Parts: sequence; structure tokens; C-alpha cells
Amino acid sequence: MTSPHDEVTHIGDRRELMADDSLIDRLDDVALTLHRPTPKEVVLVHDRPWEGNVCFYHTVLYDNGKYQMYYRGAHYDDIGDRSIGSQVVCYAESDDGISWNKPDLGLFSFDGDTNNNIIWDVEPESHNFSPFIDANPNCPSEQRYKARGGGRKRLHAFQSSDGIHWSLIQKDPVITEGAFDSQNLAFWDTNTQQYRSYFRDFKIHDGVRVRDIMTSTSDDFLNWSTPEWLEYSGA
Repeated sequence: MTSPHDEVTHIGDRRELMADDSLIDRLDDVALTLHRPTPKEVVLVHDRPWEGNVCFYHTVLYDNGKYQMYYRGAHYDDIGDRSIGSQVVCYAESDDGISWNKPDLGLFSFDGDTNNNIIWDVEPESHNFSPFIDANPNCPSEQRYKARGGGRKRLHAFQSSDGIHWSLIQKDPVITEGAFDSQNLAFWDTNTQQYRSYFRDFKIHDGVRVRDIMTSTSDDFLNWSTPEWLEYSGA
């Protein structure tokens, strides 16, 4: 496999998604085809009072034979314009990714009752809580799970040893340049050996304010480089 510049790209045993011809020298009697996912059974119903009528930003992780799902519970008014009540981060788990359990964790109270699956209920961090399992080999055990969450103006960094009990790594936000009321992703990039972040902001394009995506990097998950806009060459 070669690049468009006729130089061999060594990927070793790294998995690569064959979505375009960037890693393909030629195709003989074959074609790249994008197959549509096939809907199957409903695996999770948001029917608890604290989940509200709007559940967003689902993240599914897999660790030690168990699937873990994180999502936001929120309640909005009839026209979907205004949040009513608090926003919470909920947790579910599964052995097969099909049958899910919402454990009573007893961590946070909702209407005076702690029998719920809430793992965080402090706003604005609970608005868009997005976790991942840290693949950094030097990651401390208490930070094996990391997450970011925040409102429109800032992102905070979280840590957890088990993916259920979470705490802020520091009081101050770690990123403040952007518009963060979306699912802002971060992970340990094994290729570059640093943390990589993607998040939304607004850009003026042909005189129109539009949504776009920025990226930045960090060596320690706390101090991030100046964000740069993604570029879409030839798009």
C-alpha cells in the first residue's frame, strides 16, 4: 500500500479504516462500499424520572468484558428550547451490548432518593460529560478513566479509577477557547504519544457564522495547545 506520493506508509499492526484511497495504491476489480447499519432491537429505554425527556451524548466504552454507557439526562419545555430542572450524567452497563442494566449506585440524590444510576449532577459539567479509557501507559491508576465536561464557555477535566466514581482533576477549566455545548471528544493518541482533543466552535465562512471543529493536543491532559481549525482539503 502506498500513499498518493508513492511512498510506502508503514502501519504495522495498527488498524486502519479503509474509507478512502489514502492508504491504497490501486484497486483491481474491487470497489470501496459504505454499507448501512441495520436497525435491530431497542436496547435501552430512557424511562426514569431523572432521565427526563431529552437524553443526549451517549458514549459506550468496553473494558474487562463489560460495556459501559454514559449519557445525559435532562428535561426541556414543550418546545425544546429551555432546560427545566437539573441535568445529570447517567450510567448503564452490559455484558453483551444488548441487555443493559441501570444500577442503583447511591451516589447522588434525586428528589430525596439515591436509588438511581446518576454518576454526576453538578452543572455545567454534567451538560456534555464525555469519558474515555486512557491508553497512556504512564497514566496513574486513579486516572485510568478520564472525561471532559462543561458548558458553552469552558471544559473541565475529570478522573476515575473505575468509571463510576468521578472527581475533578483540578478546579480550573482546561480549555476555554471554543463553544462546548456538544459532545467534545478526547483520547490518548498512540501514534503521536499525546492527548488529542476535538471540540466545536463557530467560524465566519463567506460572511455566515457556521459551526466548525477545532483540535488541540496536550502532554498531560491539563495544558492544551492553542486550538487549530480542522482543514478539509478538496472537500
